[in-house]
Amino acid sequence: MEMNALVTGASSGIGRAVALRLYKLGYKVTGIGREFGKEDSFMEQISLDLTDTAALIKCIKELSSRCSFKVLVNCAGVAYYGVHGNLKPEEISLMCRTDLEAPMIITNLLLHDLMKNEGFVINISSVTADRINTHGAAYGALKAGLSSFGRSLWEEYRKHRIKVITVKPDMTETGLYRNADFKPDESFGCCLYPDDVADAVEFCLSFRDGAVIDELQIKPQFMRIAKKV
Repeated sequence: MEMNALVTGASSGIGRAVALRLYKLGYKVTGIGREFGKEDSFMEQISLDLTDTAALIKCIKELSSRCSFKVLVNCAGVAYYGVHGNLKPEEISLMCRTDLEAPMIITNLLLHDLMKNEGFVINISSVTADRINTHGAAYGALKAGLSSFGRSLWEEYRKHRIKVITVKPDMTETGLYRNADFKPDESFGCCLYPDDVADAVEFCLSFRDGAVIDELQIKPQFMRIAKKV
């Protein structure tokens, strides 16, 4: 039986690293992202705005009609930083719809397939889900929501042999901080790399049937940020 995986945010950063790792593990990967390059030819590429709910629902239903998924990785994310009063309402809405609404909708539409295949839902959350997040209150709240969603979904569907896993990386060298005045410090051990998260996903998938890692945090040895110049 062909092993199929769907990864959101697959055109860059953590999502692309996870998609490539799944491909190397033998999965046929479908990636949803913004802009793909020639180097992404290892996966089926779907360019889609996740905040277009009607288009998202249509896309997932079409995929499900022709492809039975074993693994779903909800990885797409966007973040805006600063004290909450300085954020624009449209920035808050974009985060809500990308970081929490889209994963819940996609998961909802694929649960039948995942039950049939005794599959995996892997949500890429963040260590901010468990922290007080000054200058990132909205983003942290949404990651807390995604983590809570994963815990509850796991309890609802574990009897159907679905594995629900929440992966919580710390600061990772990706484009997530394009809207911030800081970035990860690139000195040794001060940030994570997308492949570190892909390693964690592979580790979770490798567990024997009957045992599940439901939540996993990943942190750099040190923790430093750098100001953008």
